[in-house]
Amino acid sequence: MIQPSPPTASPPPLLSVRDLSISFRTDDGVVRAVDQISFDVHKGEILGLVGESGSGKTVTGMSLLRLVPSPPGQIQSGHILFEGRDLARLPTEALRSIRGREIGVIFQEPMTALSPLHPVGRQLVEAQQLHDPRLPHAKAWTHAIEWLERVGIADAEERARAYPHQFSGGMRQRVMIAMTLMLNPKLIIADEPTTALDVTIQKQIFELILQMKRRDTALLFITHDMGVIWELCDRVLVMKDARIVESGTAETIFNRPEIPYTRKLLDAVPRLTDPSRPPATEQADVPLLAARDVCTWFPVRRGIFARTTGYIKAVDGVSLTIPPGQVFGLVGESGSGKTTLGRTILGLDPMRSGVLHYRGQPLNPNSSRAMYPYRRHLQMIFQDPFSSLNPRLNICDLLTEGPALHGLLQGETEELAAHWLEEVGLAADMMNRYPHEFSGGQRQRICVARAMAVQPDFIVCDEAVSALDVTVQAQIIDLLMALKDKYNLSYLFISHDLSVIKRIADHVAVMRHGRFVEEGHPNEVIGAPQHPYTRQLIAAVPVPGDPARRQRLAART
Repeated sequence: MIQPSPPTASPPPLLSVRDLSISFRTDDGVVRAVDQISFDVHKGEILGLVGESGSGKTVTGMSLLRLVPSPPGQIQSGHILFEGRDLARLPTEALRSIRGREIGVIFQEPMTALSPLHPVGRQLVEAQQLHDPRLPHAKAWTHAIEWLERVGIADAEERARAYPHQFSGGMRQRVMIAMTLMLNPKLIIADEPTTALDVTIQKQIFELILQMKRRDTALLFITHDMGVIWELCDRVLVMKDARIVESGTAETIFNRPEIPYTRKLLDAVPRLTDPSRPPATEQADVPLLAARDVCTWFPVRRGIFARTTGYIKAVDGVSLTIPPGQVFGLVGESGSGKTTLGRTILGLDPMRSGVLHYRGQPLNPNSSRAMYPYRRHLQMIFQDPFSSLNPRLNICDLLTEGPALHGLLQGETEELAAHWLEEVGLAADMMNRYPHEFSGGQRQRICVARAMAVQPDFIVCDEAVSALDVTVQAQIIDLLMALKDKYNLSYLFISHDLSVIKRIADHVAVMRHGRFVEEGHPNEVIGAPQHPYTRQLIAAVPVPGDPARRQRLAART
């Protein structure tokens, strides 16, 4: 008689988190950032963790390797079991052998995660040799170049010798992704890894991640981008107020959400099908800002005498006109020159040639003295909020130093700080905290408040909402547009999110290799693109809830 075979036991999870609670001690008391959460991650699984800024997503991810700063942070209770080892109680020395090699982390803010003192190639080599000291330098260097190419860095051999500040925000993020993936860890904690990436590079990264998933690599994917969640994740955890409030497969969460909060997140996702702004009918006689044939080239120097051997043409003959009270949207791949153009207009990068005018007056962006009278009127919201905020100043000082410098400070400084914090959706009692005590999205809102505090009439918004979750992103966009209408502001709005650009821009330009390849009203450029590059960008935009997109992406890997 044939005996029936015993049922096959399901394999244990790679990572098992049980009843984890994390708190922070502040001047106002103890704040519970993570409250009794439990979840599992299995081999070859991509688990999405989504929620609003400040909900506890990043703290959850960083706590898995005990990267939450202590003090003020503290794991109060719970277990973090990785292949049977409790990481919450493992000695620090034992954790070092796990960090990077077995569990990798892609940090949200690459500028603060990369060393500013060393070329990126050296940092990639160091990451390999740290876990394998016998690895020859030449082999580690070759491996580093291969991974830079795989994440979409052009001229990887040359760029590997550059420093982080010489890269765009999106390129720095790609370096971080390469540094993590090249070590082939068993688990990757990805904290907003594609926030700074344009849609075409994001798609390449998706394909790399899915290839690693096929090799049984697991990911905890922390993001506010519901389109990314849909295309990549097998299961989804929804987090709110330090707790997990809903969980399920991606299909269940998107098609049959159980709680109003999840439905709110899904409804707030901008889509290319959303209506755009109607065409502007009034044109001022004198534009607020005009640029003609602007060029910004960066020299490439080699040898011990640092001789110039060529130039990187970041901006190469760009012209634009921005009327008062209008939004000029600028889209393109990372490294296309978008940020450099904005910085050149404000005099933060040297202009090689071209002409700039502000309200009909010529600007000399290469002279700090000549630009000083215009600094108050021409502001910028930077892409990386943490590196643009002075960590030694509290939020009150950060918001009031600009108005004080320009003679705009009237009344109590605390009143002004409280006003602008509330304008961007933060509590007034946060003014005594420091930048490191806020989430990435909260820091970006502080940067918006700081720019507004000097009452400008032109702002370069460099990925100003890319770090924000969809609900707060919608709030900040509404705030920016309300302030635009109230104070007749103009924006140069730089973004890789075509859905956001379509929603807010009066005019949009598509930038590639330092030049505009197409421009016009969003209905024309996004609704009926003429240039192949524009069509390529639109085709790469994630579409939440579209099953065909998931199937096509999986088929390509």
